[in-house]
Amino acid sequence: MNASFYEQLLDNASDVIWAIDTEGRITYVNDCVREWGYEREELLTQPLLSILNTKLIGKRENVHTLLGISQIHEMEIVNKRGESYTVMVKSSPLRAEDGAVIGMIGFIRDVTKTHLLEEKLKNEERLASLGRLAAGIAHEIRNPLSSIKMNLTILKKRLRPSLADLEHFEIAQEEVANLERIVTELLDYAKPITLNLRWQNLHERLAAVLASLRPVLKERGIKVEFKPDPAISMALFDQGKLHQAMLNVLLNAVQASRPGSTVIMETRAGEAEHAPLQILVRDFGKGIEPDNLKYVFDPFYSTRSNGTGLGLSVVRNIIRNHNGSVTIESEPGAGTTVRLELPAGLAG
Repeated sequence: MNASFYEQLLDNASDVIWAIDTEGRITYVNDCVREWGYEREELLTQPLLSILNTKLIGKRENVHTLLGISQIHEMEIVNKRGESYTVMVKSSPLRAEDGAVIGMIGFIRDVTKTHLLEEKLKNEERLASLGRLAAGIAHEIRNPLSSIKMNLTILKKRLRPSLADLEHFEIAQEEVANLERIVTELLDYAKPITLNLRWQNLHERLAAVLASLRPVLKERGIKVEFKPDPAISMALFDQGKLHQAMLNVLLNAVQASRPGSTVIMETRAGEAEHAPLQILVRDFGKGIEPDNLKYVFDPFYSTRSNGTGLGLSVVRNIIRNHNGSVTIESEPGAGTTVRLELPAGLAG
């Protein structure tokens, strides 16, 4: 096979393959470097580390100390367009026929997505462990809580307290009810989700969710504008679980809205053949600060004094079990949009 064949092999590699001389200057680089905004000609004879704006993660090595030694390490690279990457760099000595080291050869592999996936998996494991711990605590609390509730009811009937004492009984019962709600949410978050998928009218289910919210909407003076996409008729989903997810999303939107304002709920069919079905809920409240946005799906994170921080965690679990996704866009002072996506195969 001729040299052209091997050059094509190198140029079609998914990694940046390079060679440098003993001074650390590039003598060869393949075409993959164009993905970083460089032309290979502009890199030839230039120092490898300086031209690629690399920063070694951990101990930084001088090029001369690496000559003659095989190395694998990670670097942060900022390409010509100013985009950052985490890369794995493997280098080996380049030797002449007599064995003398005349430079280094190696490759640079983008591992940014791999690192993000690893972080995501670690986070999922952490949340799963947290969920199991929370479920254990909730189970331990539930039985004595039920006993407290029952005995409060018995004492209230038996003692027939005066108006002043009755107020204290009612406060205690309200707090027990709040604790019961928290325990239920903890158990809902932690327990495995089993779906009962059936083909159903999506818009009828969403209308039923709105109907269950009428007392809250009336109390707060908030209107929900429903914009169903006529291109969507039936969808495959678990009626109870989707109802629970949408109730959580809409309640968040209502609680974030100012009295007298409007919340918009709409559905959208995918434009492309396999694009996902979307359900969007938008409020025009105060929005979420960028620093807080990354925590909204974390359990027990809430900006409300009476919130458990489990609502959106449960929503994400439900939609993920439908093989869908949940994303949130928010602008402080302008409001928040929650986007639920279901696979195209689950709608028609």
